[in-house]
Amino acid sequence: LDQVRVAAQRHRVVYDEPIDVGTLSRNLSEYLHEFTMYAVRPFGASVLLAGVDHLGVQLIQVDPSGTTFKGSAFAIGQSADEALEAIVKGYRPDLPADDAVSLVTQAIEGVNGGKSVIEHGIITAAAKRFEHRHIPAPAA
Repeated sequence: LDQVRVAAQRHRVVYDEPIDVGTLSRNLSEYLHEFTMYAVRPFGASVLLAGVDHLGVQLIQVDPSGTTFKGSAFAIGQSADEALEAIVKGYRPDLPADDAVSLVTQAIEGVNGGKSVIEHGIITAAAKRFEHRHIPAPAA
């Protein structure tokens, strides 16, 4: 994450504008790929980058190998296929943000077998700002 933050800060200082999501994902992709190429211990987790730039709302997955995928929905980890299937079934482009959070929450809880504490963030085209949230665990 530090690599991504530094790249974004460097871009703002040099170009006096925020970095676009595609450029940021390429920067991270190249960084991760270098670890794969030069026999350094590779990273073990994929990264989801989300943001709003001149192309609109973007969601990009970067794998530990540096491979990038652009799309509307992703799921990473154990049971990712089942979670993504549930998300795709309920997704539509005009889905309000709170309904999208509920959809993803149901998908995660469906594959995890119950309620979970879910940390997430919201980025909308209107706000163009990251808002960190979490869904608290249910009372025992």
